[in-house]
Amino acid sequence: MTEDVSPSLPPVNAEGLLSWTITAEEGGSRIDRVLGRLLAPDYSRSYLSALISEGAITLDERVVKPNFRVTEGVQVRGDLGRPASSMPAPEAMELEILHDDEAVIVVNKPVGVVIHPGTGSLSGTLVNGLLDRYPELAVVGRADRPGIVHRLDRETSGVMVVARTNESARSLVNQFKSKLVKKEYTAIVWGEMPFDSDWIDQPLGQHPRRPKIRAVVREGGQAASTFYEVKRRLGVASLVSAYPRTGRTHQIRVHLDHVGYPIVGDPQYGQNTQVQWRRWCEKLAQAERRVPLLSRCALHARSLSFQHPLTEQEVNFQAPMPADMADLLEVLEAEAAGR
Repeated sequence: MTEDVSPSLPPVNAEGLLSWTITAEEGGSRIDRVLGRLLAPDYSRSYLSALISEGAITLDERVVKPNFRVTEGVQVRGDLGRPASSMPAPEAMELEILHDDEAVIVVNKPVGVVIHPGTGSLSGTLVNGLLDRYPELAVVGRADRPGIVHRLDRETSGVMVVARTNESARSLVNQFKSKLVKKEYTAIVWGEMPFDSDWIDQPLGQHPRRPKIRAVVREGGQAASTFYEVKRRLGVASLVSAYPRTGRTHQIRVHLDHVGYPIVGDPQYGQNTQVQWRRWCEKLAQAERRVPLLSRCALHARSLSFQHPLTEQEVNFQAPMPADMADLLEVLEAEAAGR
């Protein structure tokens, strides 16, 4: 799925001013290590240690050494600046903006685009394109992912909201954490699902043999809940609407695979079924019938509803089904009709 995990806002404002209260869990740890964990990857531990040594970061207005061990309730203050090395560069990019105003930007994320720079994707991300069009985003939220309050996987298309101010970011992050945001995804899964609708309530964690992907786990997993509705049964596949109650990494993809109906074209989940999918396409080609164009996971973020940060009224935005999924749907409908 999406990845639809909302990052916490950092304890650093747009001017790089740090304000943090040491928690019970952090008590007893070295201040440089606490801040290193808290502020990664925006600020390196060596950079923070230098600021502590210089007195640019204080604890209860006292200058301490980087190895000073903190106690719960201590007030940490400092001027960190915004490290230029962590700021993505603006890049011209064709983006479909569904809505923008002084508080939010709503965009239809294209297929194949990563949300923000990271390992293996240092440019060409959604953030790079947004900064070119909305340069004021540079001071909103985290320096390496300005304005971002939730995510979608690279191969997932669809509607996303981006915060245009730090106040909007705080509002949206709180809404995601409180499960106030309503999300609807369109998926095309392999096989005809037997139930018209159902809940999938299964905890998710790291796959026991493939650590880079997720799986339903019996112990130690994160609670995850997805409701789905079957919109159409299409012979070898089904058109499904999925409504995630939680926002775990790859949640919809893992849940649908877990109940035996993986998303068509998903390279990571339901691998045995994906072999059947490829063979079905090969049979169409051999019979000189129309072959679908889809070359990715058939998952699309169709609709997003949230409380507007300024008006506090619920607003809804929708992104139309992308061409490759619409093409697949047409082929499936034609084959199911026996044409």
